[in-house]
Amino acid sequence: MKRTVLKAIAAASVLLAGAGTASADTFRLTIGAGHPADAAIWITTMRDFLAPEIAKRVAAKTGHKIEWVDAYGGSVCKLGECLEAVESGLVDIADLHVAFEPTKLMAHNFPYFVPFGTPDPRVAAKAARKVYDSVPDLKKILESKYNQVFLGVGSVGNYNLVTTFAWEKVEQLKNRKIAAAGPNIPWLQAVGSIPVQSNLNEAYTSFQTGVYDGWIMFPDATVGFKLHEVAKNYTFTDFGAIPNVLIAINKDTWKKLPKAVQEIMLEVGKEYTEVESKAAFEKGERSIATMKSTGGTVRSLSDAEKVKWANALPDIPNQRTAEINKAGQPGKAIAAYIGALKEAGVKLPRDWKIK
Repeated sequence: MKRTVLKAIAAASVLLAGAGTASADTFRLTIGAGHPADAAIWITTMRDFLAPEIAKRVAAKTGHKIEWVDAYGGSVCKLGECLEAVESGLVDIADLHVAFEPTKLMAHNFPYFVPFGTPDPRVAAKAARKVYDSVPDLKKILESKYNQVFLGVGSVGNYNLVTTFAWEKVEQLKNRKIAAAGPNIPWLQAVGSIPVQSNLNEAYTSFQTGVYDGWIMFPDATVGFKLHEVAKNYTFTDFGAIPNVLIAINKDTWKKLPKAVQEIMLEVGKEYTEVESKAAFEKGERSIATMKSTGGTVRSLSDAEKVKWANALPDIPNQRTAEINKAGQPGKAIAAYIGALKEAGVKLPRDWKIK
């Protein structure tokens, strides 16, 4: 019933948009995500910067008006459903969150295939934007296969390891049940951990009930989803900040918008990369302080152990490049990301080279 009503709203939006642009029009657009806006900084930034900034500039520069219908926190599309929701027009704009689309958006998961990249989400997001701009097939996949237009990319914070137990050596992770979102599961398999596919929306309860003993997770989500209350040990492994936030708009909706409005959306979408990644970095710093002040143990894995872990991994970049190419998607996105990181001065503990 909810889906039928929302489709009717979307259809009404299209009719309203097609009423003509000789005079000022009002466009009522639904914007959503699988994660909640208050706990997830990448969604907070959608709500507090992307949407209002688009509306403000549209009103000021074009005379048109954007009215937003918020659909965050899985109220319309849950994690792993937002690609299809945008494709069908159930929502107009959403964070597709590529980790939950490992097949359809295999190539867009390129940051996961360069483990131990930069720990700084600002650097990661900027590098990812370079990849989207230099590998146009990434945007073409969204348009030609999934009826949507790329607007922007953002990054979550530095992936580390939050656990219910203390540890110092990678050998101590063997046979421990540790959660991951999907593409980072190979990081766990390399050191003998038992990976458990999960998502942040169910993490707190899963820790409480012993479904797993750890999570590969960045600081702000660890605190945002209150995982530090049930897992008191946070270890900086520096797997890297991952630009997995992908903002897209339904192509049918896009075509109904005046060109001036489209240009503003692309402009703000590009700015979202910097605004969101800066917010992710700052929230990460605050979250580390929160973990320490609430009795958590925060430590850094030694450089020797990081190198040991990196060297224990299979040749993920080359394996995934071949797999992506075989799927008819642009495997060169991985090499482009490695190149963009190196251009930014990032020193990788393992020098990944695409053959």
